[in-house]
Amino acid sequence: MVHLEEVEDRDLVREQPGPYEGDDDEADYTDTDSSLSADDDDDFPSTLSASETALDRIYALKDMISPSTRRKIASTSTSVFNTLKSTALFSGKGLYILSTGGLMVLVPYIMAVVEEQQIMEQEREQKAREMGNEIMSPGAQAGGAPGKPAL
Repeated sequence: MVHLEEVEDRDLVREQPGPYEGDDDEADYTDTDSSLSADDDDDFPSTLSASETALDRIYALKDMISPSTRRKIASTSTSVFNTLKSTALFSGKGLYILSTGGLMVLVPYIMAVVEEQQIMEQEREQKAREMGNEIMSPGAQAGGAPGKPAL
C-alpha cells in the first residue's frame, strides 16, 4: 500500500519581497494576461511544451489504465494480429497453389483448343477449295472417264 506524506515547501512559507508601501507606480506592474485567446486553449498542439511530444502524452496515459486491463488489451491485440497474420499466410499459400495448378492444367488445354481450331479451319479451307474446283469444272468427275460432249 502506498503511504502519502505531505512535504512542506519552504519557499512558499517564507515572505517574498514585494512593492513598498509608498510605491504606487503603475510602471512596476506588468500585464499578466495571456496573449492567447480562450479558443486556443482547446488547441492540442499549442499546449505541448517544447520537450514533450504527443507520443509522450499518449505513453503517459498508460498509467490511467489498470495493469489487468492493459494485459487484456495486449493479449487481445496480439491474438488478433496473429490470427490476421496466419490467415494472410494461409491465403497466400493457397493462392500460389491454385495459380500454379491452374497454369499447369490450363496452358496445355488452351494450346490443344487452339490447335483444334486451326485444324478445323484448315478442313474448312480444303472443303472450300474442293467446292471451288467443282464450280469451275462442273462436268469433271473425281476419278471417272471424261464426260460426253453436248450435241
